[in-house]
Parts: sequence; structure tokens; C-alpha cells
Amino acid sequence: MNESRVSYDITYISNELSADPNKTISEAENFYGKQIKDTVNSVGSHKIILLSGPSGSGKTTTANKICEGIRNYGHRCEVVSLDDFYHNRENLPIINGKVNAEVVEALKVSLIHKTIESLISTGRSSLPKYDFFTGMRTDDATEIDVGSDGIVIFEGIHALNPKINKDINKDDILEIYVSPHSGFMINDEDILTKREARFIRRLVRDSWSRNTAPEKTMAMWPVVCEGEDTLIRPFSGLADIRINTTHSYEPFLMKNKAISLLSSIQKENEYFDLANKYIVKLNHFTQIDISLLPKDSLLREFINPSHKDYI
Repeated sequence: MNESRVSYDITYISNELSADPNKTISEAENFYGKQIKDTVNSVGSHKIILLSGPSGSGKTTTANKICEGIRNYGHRCEVVSLDDFYHNRENLPIINGKVNAEVVEALKVSLIHKTIESLISTGRSSLPKYDFFTGMRTDDATEIDVGSDGIVIFEGIHALNPKINKDINKDDILEIYVSPHSGFMINDEDILTKREARFIRRLVRDSWSRNTAPEKTMAMWPVVCEGEDTLIRPFSGLADIRINTTHSYEPFLMKNKAISLLSSIQKENEYFDLANKYIVKLNHFTQIDISLLPKDSLLREFINPSHKDYI
């Protein structure tokens, strides 16, 4: 399966939203929803799903929606975060003299193998829990039991790294890569690339979910992208299924909030010019009412209409 679109035409989508916003939004949601349904139908006899994608791709929501679809077919399913397999902070790898929590070696890979093998053979396993405040992992923190025909989804940025499924029967594993695969254009000119659209998601989400100032998100973004290019994307070609999480109407929904955040960056700040470039890009979109956002949309992972700071 390879559901993707190269780019969305901003003028066309804008006209469609003006004529019938609910229809346009429904079509976008159905495009994503069909990919979820097709993925669920492709699970077959696989017992383990490894799901990866870059920051702001919608991994968490996608994993949970696939899990829900599997349960609707009468099978047990659970989602497990690879973040819970981090080494204790004091044991994180040191690369070039600095602690590096981004590489796959920051995870206790042997414990991941043990957990996956147990789930494949018995349908049961204990799971660790990582406390990011203390930097400590607690092993055997919880128990998981999906039975003989259940499926477990392991979600995380390193899920497709070959070190994760090394020596595990490939017939038991389904690999999925999740990311926005579409950008936005006008007259064949790129206005907002798929990576830039993903940055807007991150900018908006981090403002309300992590209380992160926009200039801090902008400062981190190049580092995030560098890590993706070296640690995540090289393995995207290994995926059995690719899911495009771009929603055609998302910049129209996020425009006002994103511009508000970017406009708060002061002129003396080093990211002022870049912020203005994003504002110019976003001004190609016409804001649509936040109330149009469906309650079960993946975009709820990035937008919180009920948050006091959103509008």
C-alpha cells in the first residue's frame, strides 16, 4: 500500500472549503481513515507491528487508531511505546563527548527483543516504564496479555531500525512508516513543504501541550530534522506500509494560531526573519473555524480547541 499525494493545490482547497467546508474536511478525514482501514485489513497473521515516523507525524494517534480497528475485528491489541525502554539516564550512550538520547543505542534493545519474543511465543510479557523526570526505567512495571491471536503495536522513532527486529521471524512482524507525505502549492510553486507543514504542527502543539515558546521550537527544529535524516528516514524504505497523515485542510485550521505564535517573536531575536518567512507562507491560507475540527481527527494530537490559549 502506498497512499500518497505529491502536493495539495492551495487555491483549489481554499475554494472547496469556501463552497462546502464540511465536505472538504470529511474527504480529508476519509483519505486518512481509508489508510487506517486498509492497514488493519493487512495485519493478517502478524503478531507484532513496528510503527515509526518523524516528529509531528501523528504516530501516537495512528497507532491507537490501528489498534482500535484491530479490536473491532475481535482481536486483542495493545500499543507499547519504545520510549519506555530507554536506558537509565546515567547509562545513556556518550557520543563525541556528549550524552546522546537520540540514537537507537539509548534504548535497551536486548529488553525490546526479549519482550517481542515473549509476546510472539506466549502472547504475554512484562513491560518497563520510563520516568522522564527522574531518568529511571522500572522493569516489570506492568503486564500485557493479548492471548494467542492478539497483536501488539510498538510505536517509536526507532521502530524500523534493523537492530530492533534483529533475529526475529519477519513473518511475525508488520512494519509501518507514518509521516505527512504531501505539501501545499500554488501554480506548481511550493508554498509549504511537507516538512514545513510538520513544523507548523509541532509549533502549535508544543505551545499548549508543553508550554514551549515558539523561538525554542524553532531553535530545536534543525536538530530534530538532522536526527530524522540520519536515524529515521534511512529505514523508511523497509516499511511494508506507508501512511500519509497530511490532511488537506490542516494549514487552514492552524493558520491564525501559528501566525500568532510566530508574531510574538521579537525583532531582536535571531529567529525573527525566519518567523516572518513562515508568516508569509501561512498568509496564503484562509483560516477556517476551529469548531469544524472533527472530534476524532488525528489533528487533535496537535490542536486543542478547548485550551484557553488556542484562539
